[in-house]
Amino acid sequence: MERGIRATTLEVAERAGVSEGALFHRFKSKEALFGAAMDFDREEPPRRVLKAIEELRQEELEAREAIVRLASTLVEVGRVALPIMMMSWSNPQPLAAPLFDEKRKKFQQVLKALGSYFELQMERGKLRQMDAEVLARTLLGSVHHFVMTRMLLEEGDGAAMPEGMFVRGLADLLLNGAVASEMPPPRNPRFAARP
Repeated sequence: MERGIRATTLEVAERAGVSEGALFHRFKSKEALFGAAMDFDREEPPRRVLKAIEELRQEELEAREAIVRLASTLVEVGRVALPIMMMSWSNPQPLAAPLFDEKRKKFQQVLKALGSYFELQMERGKLRQMDAEVLARTLLGSVHHFVMTRMLLEEGDGAAMPEGMFVRGLADLLLNGAVASEMPPPRNPRFAARP
């Protein structure tokens, strides 16, 4: 847990006081070891996201509140799932095609549910008509980038953005775009010009 996906199985075995062979007797791959260390269930991330989308379908929330809730759920899921995903990408296995096919299906299921949710909001008049898949992919991609940078950057170094600020700002951007209105919102002082 200390070194994340950068830890080698030899380092883990030495730290645990066991042989590397004993480690592989218990865990069939580095990904399985890492998943167990994080108490990771592959089915949990898509299940949590799909559940959050279904709950939002049942509620009559304003669009901004719904997107903030969705983005927050995606950030929570990403904190656990992204390190596992990174590890699996860094250790491709030739026989892992069925696993990648399953991941692809889960992603497509989440993307479809999210797009369907946005289409429902368009039908209800809460969102303007647009390509729901583009909106869904923008939300997913933005959250993925946020979680990735939070993993890689040091907290407090000025480069990492607070989660609440991010999810609220993302909701505003998705709902309002970046085109100037008559009364523009105040600029974020974090990026104000400095003398």
